[in-house]
Amino acid sequence: MGNPANLEDAYVAVIRPKNAASLNSREYRAKSYEILLLEVPIEGQKKKRKKVLLEAAVQGGSELSQGILDYVIESTKPISPGNQGIRGKRVVLMKKFPLDGEKAGREASLFIVPSVVKDNTKYAYSPGCPVFYCFQDIMRVCSESSSHFATLTARMLIALDKWLDERHAQSHFIPALFRPSPLERIKSNVTNPAYATDPGPTDSALHMGYTALEIKSKMVALETADTCIYNPLFGSDLQYTNRVDKVVINPYFGLGAPDYSKIQIPKQEKWRRSMSSVMEDKERQWVDDFPLHRSACEGDSELLSRLLDDNFSVNQLDSDHWAPIHYACWYGKVEATRMLLDKGKCNPNLLNGQLSSPLHFAAGGGHAEIVQILLQHPEIDRHISDQQGRSPLNICEESKQNEWEETAKLLKESLNKPYEKVRIYRMDGSYRSVELRHGGNTTVQQIMEGVRLSPETQQYFTIWICSENLSLQLKPYHKPLQHVRDWPEILAELTNLDPQRETPQLFLRRDVRLPLEVEKKIEDPLAILILFDEARYHLLKGYYTSPDAKLITLASLLLQIVYGNYESKKHKQGFLNEENLKSIVPITKLKNKAPHWTNRILHEYKNLSASEGVSKETHHHHLQRMFLQNCWEIPTYGAAFFTGQVFTKATSSSHKVIRVYVGVNVKGLHLLNMETKTLLISLKYGCFMWQLGDADTCFQIHSLENKMSFIVHTKQKKMRQSSNGGKLTNTVFV
Repeated sequence: MGNPANLEDAYVAVIRPKNAASLNSREYRAKSYEILLLEVPIEGQKKKRKKVLLEAAVQGGSELSQGILDYVIESTKPISPGNQGIRGKRVVLMKKFPLDGEKAGREASLFIVPSVVKDNTKYAYSPGCPVFYCFQDIMRVCSESSSHFATLTARMLIALDKWLDERHAQSHFIPALFRPSPLERIKSNVTNPAYATDPGPTDSALHMGYTALEIKSKMVALETADTCIYNPLFGSDLQYTNRVDKVVINPYFGLGAPDYSKIQIPKQEKWRRSMSSVMEDKERQWVDDFPLHRSACEGDSELLSRLLDDNFSVNQLDSDHWAPIHYACWYGKVEATRMLLDKGKCNPNLLNGQLSSPLHFAAGGGHAEIVQILLQHPEIDRHISDQQGRSPLNICEESKQNEWEETAKLLKESLNKPYEKVRIYRMDGSYRSVELRHGGNTTVQQIMEGVRLSPETQQYFTIWICSENLSLQLKPYHKPLQHVRDWPEILAELTNLDPQRETPQLFLRRDVRLPLEVEKKIEDPLAILILFDEARYHLLKGYYTSPDAKLITLASLLLQIVYGNYESKKHKQGFLNEENLKSIVPITKLKNKAPHWTNRILHEYKNLSASEGVSKETHHHHLQRMFLQNCWEIPTYGAAFFTGQVFTKATSSSHKVIRVYVGVNVKGLHLLNMETKTLLISLKYGCFMWQLGDADTCFQIHSLENKMSFIVHTKQKKMRQSSNGGKLTNTVFV
């Protein structure tokens, strides 16, 4: 991009407001913006990824701005509709940052590129391409020591947050920042007689303006009314008088220019009184807007209890980015803190806008009793650090407030106490207890390390959170205990299930994104056992729809694994009773099995025991691998299943609703009838197109082979966003 000697290291922050109203606000809110970030793998760690700003080497001088705008368009073409890319309005140099390491002595510039206000445009996911994230969510976890961000990116994001806060206080700055560029304003004027160069293939062509007739037609198109409201009084011949209601006379009119030397500047005392009244107004507004924060701050337990009963959110941050529990801990309100934790189910590790936790606030205030309450909470993270990397003990010893010595003693003693444990189940019902070193802040990646699988085996599996009727795969940076605590809200958002009947548990299960080519090469006996247990579970539940011959083969393999070789005296006709069949045959086949099924299974079992590849000495993992090999041929193997509804025509004038399971795996998309578990349709990637619907609860599938289209209605649509080359693979809580 130009002469290498004149290239400049440029980092680009593409930001867009979520709504136009936020541009005119003098109060800065990070949640009103989205920022474009790129996820890249961390060197030497295949599974871990970090977020970085867009980076480019651009030509300095007069071509700098256009070079950055062109770079943004090229970087975002794969995710934008029509491959058009995201067009920035202008380029603003925010600040220069010194570089470390090999580039020490040089500087990198951070440029801000404002984009259009967020609309209903659907952006596709494409690996290796940037994605818009809520800026508030990013700033909650952003620090220079965070493993989720590159160090330089973290510094730039923190500076950007401060810069936006300062610019919001300046009149008209933010609206001007997001105003269309002069060239765009000229182009959008249909009466424009000036020359304007259009980008694209006709780059050399000049726009000569429009004829009068063209201008009129375009103006009519632009001014088409969306809604027409008729004036009911028009044409009613009502009497009216054209008279003045009120006359206001300017007493200074005609007196000439004022004598500016007589203008008096208010005294400092009067100015201070004016400022104090402004502060009082702001405080009164805070009391009205955040009643839960006020009751926690004042320790009003009775009011606090009533507000919690009225479902006020314990996680809401006020204008200072504090939650109610931060006020309760800072001001030493013991009962308020206990009520927020117990009745409000507040996260004891909830961070404020400056990444300080309730434990930091209580320790800094020297409130020993509150510190003890927090430390006794099963989800507390004793090792939590704030934005400057300080622990609660560091804060306590720095501030030395109130009972700080007793508080410091409690914090030191807590470091030597045993950690809380969580059970990680396997699909056979067994479990392993894993220590939660960071309490509720313990991530999936940290739990996986505690499961004690070899690094090679660990890459095949991940942590799932499952209840009776909903199973979700978590990402490495997710915090499972927080999802367990929030399970009722998750159920309400994704299903119509009763939360009282759905108890969440954590499971070690196959990563739904694991390619079959990789699984077929697995030799580790433990990995094969875990995969076998999960495949057997799904087979018996009826999710692996297959011809009878395949199911009989799988049943005989299960008999061989459980009972060993066939023995005619032991395995007689009545051996396969109803109870034994439940452990080898899908539940859907038990209800309507043919009479000859048991004979066929026993016959297959007998032949399998007599075959050359199977003997008394055959290891279980060899038989389990044979079971998996048969499962690999089933279309729905390894799929994540969700619930939904499909509408089909019953008659020419009515529709029939079919409740379905939607299975998504590395092969494609599959629909199973929820009642019968019959496979309704199975589409491989490349043989169908999919599109998110306008509503929040549906997506459309179009088969390229038989030209069939159908719409699936499901509250879990948002979990099907792609994470693998545009495929409908299972990604959760995107």
